[in-house]
Amino acid sequence: MKEYVVKYSFEFVVIFLGILISLYFEDARQDRLENERKNKSIEQLINVIDQDINQINNFIKLQEVSLESSDILYDNLNNEINLSEEKIMYHISSVGRALKSFFPQEGIFNQLISSDLIKRIKSETLKTKLFKLFNEDLRRHDVHTKEYDDFFLDFNYKLSVNFFLEHNWKTDVSEVDQIEIIKYRFNNKFYESDDFFGNLIESRKNIKAYLNELNELKLKYSDLKSLCLDEIRT
Repeated sequence: MKEYVVKYSFEFVVIFLGILISLYFEDARQDRLENERKNKSIEQLINVIDQDINQINNFIKLQEVSLESSDILYDNLNNEINLSEEKIMYHISSVGRALKSFFPQEGIFNQLISSDLIKRIKSETLKTKLFKLFNEDLRRHDVHTKEYDDFFLDFNYKLSVNFFLEHNWKTDVSEVDQIEIIKYRFNNKFYESDDFFGNLIESRKNIKAYLNELNELKLKYSDLKSLCLDEIRT
């Protein structure tokens, strides 16, 4: 009888240990698969960050052109430089093109959140900066962009009303002939008015503020990319 007890006890222990080992390896397999999923999502996030940085760089260059045009018009209205009507209209259109703004991609971040893969990120710094960028910085940027766009929509409406300005813009800085003036009727009275000068001053202020914001976002995206690369290497 004692032999049977020992035998079956031994078999029970073997079976129990076999189950524990199987569960351990299954958990390890699932953990590995989840880490691979997490790393793939982070790799996708890195690609999106690269695309957004490229987009930011493009818009920085566009805004710099608009700022340069606003400075040229400012100097012209202060009688520091002379411009032909054609050049004035070109630079007015260039300032109006500052309406074009940066819109970030948030799909991969939302995917990390909805799938709970964000919890598998080892770096607490990365998690904190992800949430700060997508839940705070980009929300604030969106509010500023709407305010900025509202101003330039109104500015461009005034150009249409007062100059009958018809023009086309390109938003890829690598393309030639960025601004095409199709038709206009020069309105010197409005151009030299306090209304236009006030709008020009406000345009310069908005463009400078937006450039600062874009440069800050670019630094945050670059920092985030570096943290993402560290995460998938660990």
